[in-house]
Amino acid sequence: MRAEALADNKETKQEPDGSEVFEKIYENYQDLNRKMVNELNLSSIHGGLTGHCREEMWLNFFRGIIPQKFSLAQGVIIIDAYGNASREVDIAVYDEQYTPYVFRYNMLKFIPIEAVAVVIECKSVDPGNKQLTEWAKSIDALRTCRAGIARMATGYFAGLNNPTQTGTRPIKILACLKEVVRDGTWEACWQELQQSFDFIIAKKKDKDKYFELVVANKQKNLGWWGQQLNGISSASNDLQGLALERDIPESDPDSYKGLIFAADSSTLVKNTLADLEIEGNPILSLNLQLNQLLMLINNPMLFPHFAYAQQFNDIANLIKEKRQKQPHCEAEQNA
Repeated sequence: MRAEALADNKETKQEPDGSEVFEKIYENYQDLNRKMVNELNLSSIHGGLTGHCREEMWLNFFRGIIPQKFSLAQGVIIIDAYGNASREVDIAVYDEQYTPYVFRYNMLKFIPIEAVAVVIECKSVDPGNKQLTEWAKSIDALRTCRAGIARMATGYFAGLNNPTQTGTRPIKILACLKEVVRDGTWEACWQELQQSFDFIIAKKKDKDKYFELVVANKQKNLGWWGQQLNGISSASNDLQGLALERDIPESDPDSYKGLIFAADSSTLVKNTLADLEIEGNPILSLNLQLNQLLMLINNPMLFPHFAYAQQFNDIANLIKEKRQKQPHCEAEQNA
């Protein structure tokens, strides 16, 4: 009898409806949003915990939505082969599989710009625009070098003859706990910083339980984003969209559900980040938008070992010159 009852239950048990599954995912992202705000509000009760907790929380969040091919690290300095260094980056998302550390000792990490895909600045108070814009400028000042060489399937290539990626710049994100509206609307408060950050995650003053999302240039198409992230000249036709390599199979329209094509070309995709917005769910929107941008980046960018070696040799020569001059300076002082 027991076996028959189990069999009957198995037969009558209903599989979850597809729409129900998506509804649960949608609601879970809303719950995640609320839990993140509550966690940071709780840590802010004790000022000494806020900085550590906010970075750990954001680190766990981004680790949960970014593909495992990327590594995440806290408190890093980004450098380039021309001797430039950024300000400290709270969280960096970078390629560790093919790009070596130039220097790492315990918690100290100096990561080459060629490896970095995302930089995240975490703040728990109204940060002040000047400080944040200066931080963003220190990232923008870094330059990638195209002197890398690697073997591909069809031969050896250097970054110099790679037309799809002449440079790289990280996606910049500001994650802010407390929001103070100065003048005008909440969106107007972040207008200036949208020139420095691609994504801003912050709370609305009238919606203290949830994070909201500001996406700079969300109306720009993916062709524009591809140029920005890969250093391609704006003279390209991709400003009008993202050109696909092969024709779209017209016999199966459902296979390109959600894509928006130019009226004059079936292979020119004109989707924007705004097309990835999920109404009423900014954290789920961020998941889709950020990961779409990550898929536009050629990873890894060929690492320019020779350029970094030259930079370190230049520094070695400067150190040698300083040491040679030092005895003369000491002799003059003693005289």
